Amino acid sequence: MSYLTKRKFEERERGLSLLLVFLMPLLTLCGTLFRGADWRFDYLGEFKIQIAFVSAVLCLWCIFKSRWPEVVVFFLVAALNVALVSSRYHLTSNETKLPPDHYKMTFLYQDLKTADRKAEQIRDELEKVDADIVFWANVPVEIYRDLNAIKGAYHLQNQSFDKNGAMMLIMSRSPGTARGQIGKKGAGIWVSRVIGNRKLIFAMTDLGDPWSKKAYEDTAEKVNDLIAFARKRDDPVVLIGGFGASGWSRLLDGLETEAGLQTENTVFSASSSNAPFLLRRPTDFIYAHPGIEVSDLRKTDGIGTARNGLTGTIKIAPARKELEFFEMEPTVSEEKLLQPPL
Repeated sequence: MSYLTKRKFEERERGLSLLLVFLMPLLTLCGTLFRGADWRFDYLGEFKIQIAFVSAVLCLWCIFKSRWPEVVVFFLVAALNVALVSSRYHLTSNETKLPPDHYKMTFLYQDLKTADRKAEQIRDELEKVDADIVFWANVPVEIYRDLNAIKGAYHLQNQSFDKNGAMMLIMSRSPGTARGQIGKKGAGIWVSRVIGNRKLIFAMTDLGDPWSKKAYEDTAEKVNDLIAFARKRDDPVVLIGGFGASGWSRLLDGLETEAGLQTENTVFSASSSNAPFLLRRPTDFIYAHPGIEVSDLRKTDGIGTARNGLTGTIKIAPARKELEFFEMEPTVSEEKLLQPPL
């Protein structure tokens, strides 16, 4: 390589490095601070994992080239994006904060889109997981017709109605106490269950792909319906499903800030997507009110659909009965109290 060719290559490399020094922080800021300004900025914020990975690679490359100012910039960008992701997702399940006598139940969530000819695989998956409660999204019409042959010992608890293969079903081994729909536009369905001495609301949603102007507005209305539903219930709510957006999206902020739900026990590595790791956007997860935790979250074996199922354990803190006055034991016996004074 001649001197001039080498010089031009170094200048182009330097120019690309400077461009990325400005571009990566700009993408991070636009996808974080301006998420509420327009749906496009919110969509840009979906790719924090990818931006963190590219920034980390550029940081290592600049270390090799001894370009220390760029190293600092790329390191800060990668660290900021990782921090934002870790605010909603964890690499492993956290230690439980519930008392030892908490209640447990297992669940299975599965998106059955394109599974219209996989009745046998679906039945095998049900038998293998053996969950207490099952949530199905995008149930094809063919699967619904054969439901009695597929569901085995499960009882159908609630369903949405859709002739285009986008039904939602909730099944469990024991009957619930109530059921219903959420919102006028089909934001979700719900059932109530009594577990130990607690009554819980299990809600399910499937918001689809919100990344267009019209779809974003429609999804925002459905999210508002979910928020209103969670706020007006007297019993704790567990909300599971496909939200179409990551947990840090502005679209879903109200579920935490207004409805009081949380996703602290969501494990990022259990993403149900079959896409390559760097292309994944975690959009299937569980919200729950305080006092409820999700553990052992993992994805199931694939049945040939675009997304795997999610299975895990829901832990519920028991209700504590307030101690009544007449149940308290006196510190001095009645005989001593009735003795004459000295």
